Amino acid sequence: MVNRDAGIKAERRRWRPHYFRLRGWLRLAIVLALVIGIMPPAPSIAFMEEGLFTPEQISLPFDKERALKAMVRIKSRVYFAISVYDSTRQAEAARAIVHKVFLPEGITIWPVVVDKGFLERLRMDPGLRLLPMFYEIATAFEGVTVFPQQRYVPLQGAAAGFFISADGYFLTTYHVMREEIEAAGRTAGSRDPITCRYVSFEIPVIERGVIVGYRPLENVQLVRHVSARESKAGLDAALLKADIESPAYLDVHLGGVQADEPIWVIGFPIRTQRDQQRRAHIGYPDADGSLRITRGKVWQQLNETNFTSTADGLSGCSGAPTLDEEGRVVGIVQNVYPKKEASRRAVVFSGGLVHVDIWAAVRRLELDAVLGDRER
Repeated sequence: MVNRDAGIKAERRRWRPHYFRLRGWLRLAIVLALVIGIMPPAPSIAFMEEGLFTPEQISLPFDKERALKAMVRIKSRVYFAISVYDSTRQAEAARAIVHKVFLPEGITIWPVVVDKGFLERLRMDPGLRLLPMFYEIATAFEGVTVFPQQRYVPLQGAAAGFFISADGYFLTTYHVMREEIEAAGRTAGSRDPITCRYVSFEIPVIERGVIVGYRPLENVQLVRHVSARESKAGLDAALLKADIESPAYLDVHLGGVQADEPIWVIGFPIRTQRDQQRRAHIGYPDADGSLRITRGKVWQQLNETNFTSTADGLSGCSGAPTLDEEGRVVGIVQNVYPKKEASRRAVVFSGGLVHVDIWAAVRRLELDAVLGDRER
């Protein structure tokens, strides 16, 4: 046995130089392949995690038209009252005496107080200036150099919701409905229906599988929702009801998700300015507030309420449905992940999304009666 071991070691020593030479040649071959472009082609669009695809650009393993018809576009009637001061001290003094105002006409006046140094920061950081509110600030004060100054500008963009029953019930997040909830003084949570005034709703008009416009939803009620505390902790959900028969609705799956499980998200991402060549290679246009579909996989379960995914998405995807391979809802989009990537991903894709597990939302909002006996 000893002699046999010695022979094996000698054989390994004899082959070692050839092994290292071979490894060197392999490295050189890989480098050359990258330089002259003969590496295998990039994965197909269906398996890319970056991408804010229009419905026409992506195929789905479930009924695409049904999923599109089940969507609701949600807009807050918010006007920012933006005041810019010369100094931080002036801005802090002004900030201490302003507060959000809810007008009886259904408009929210949201005061925003900054100093001119913050404007300069927005000018220097293209990702930051693309975010909601910051974009409105940067645009309203483009070229302004004399302060103090004030501007009133509307919030741009929208968020998402989705029908879960044939009789008009749909889900979104608490933070999408925040203005409505705060105006009614219901931040502790509520189960008493109220008619929405500070938020508007639209549903897509679809012809031959293509979205050709949007139709407003009237007389929408906020039926029940979690508290502000629960929302901040991750259980971010709200139930609404439109006075219509749903154009389509999505089934929900309460069996949970598994790591690496493929998922799809349908939302309304508002703005991106990503590299044109990279977008052309992957095959999607910059986001512009229109409906987009993204794909990724489940990453990890954060807690009993939330999980993360590798899917693309940003502002405008809040409240969007997270769908499995059968087109069933397994989650609701809450935020980007990690949050520090929010100001970067508008120009360079990074990170993923945080989702509310649909099981947690169904349990907290007590949706058994809404869902009925359908397959879950």
